[in-house]
Amino acid sequence: MNSNDKDIINIFDFDGTLTTETWPKFWVWVKKFGYSGERRNNELETALSHYRNTHSGNKVETFFGFFNDLLISSNKTITQDELMEGEKYIQYSLGLKEFLSKTDAKNYIVSGGLKEFLQNLKIAVNFCEVYGTSVNINKNGEVSSIDEIMTDDKKILAICDILKRHNRKEKDCSNVYYIGDGYSDAPAMKFVHDNGGKSIFVVQPNQNDEFQEENKKIYERLNYEGVVDFYCMADYSDGSTLSKVLERKLKI
Repeated sequence: MNSNDKDIINIFDFDGTLTTETWPKFWVWVKKFGYSGERRNNELETALSHYRNTHSGNKVETFFGFFNDLLISSNKTITQDELMEGEKYIQYSLGLKEFLSKTDAKNYIVSGGLKEFLQNLKIAVNFCEVYGTSVNINKNGEVSSIDEIMTDDKKILAICDILKRHNRKEKDCSNVYYIGDGYSDAPAMKFVHDNGGKSIFVVQPNQNDEFQEENKKIYERLNYEGVVDFYCMADYSDGSTLSKVLERKLKI
């Protein structure tokens, strides 16, 4: 089968790629514990820092560990409504909803975020599958704890599963584009890039997120390492550079 005959596959990170902010909105439920989870804030960052000082693990493990321990130590659970409250705080990237409604590509989300949250978003119907960090659900249908974390390296396993879904040979990433915005996407970008696909690094048109400047530095580092095939604004509007790239109307 010629690579041009294969399904067009776009694999997206979520926060900062499909949304305008890098802070994940699936933590809004922490208000049950006296924190504000709608946005990044000093109080929550300080609590995370204290947690990391007393618990072992890398940044991802301790990040999820903090929120998991809030549930476990208090013996509390999160209802579906409480979990999904964060959806109303999400701002999607420019033109995204319109792009998804008309594209013929097979679209996937591979994120470190909570799968239970991401797969129940209204926008999720536009994706073939959503991969993320799993949670444990009790008999009442409530989130009782966080289960298996979607680490950077496990994103590669998710990509391999996507390839298998499309009857691809192992590591055949021809006509596969991975779209991300930060260093956590680096292993996935490299995997796709090294196996015949393309990696696209996006930045938001507005620079309100304090991590946007840091992400630009990350791009420069990944670009130097030869991981990035294309760099552009996260603007999915009809006729935009990114939409043309994802629709394979603009070769990269």
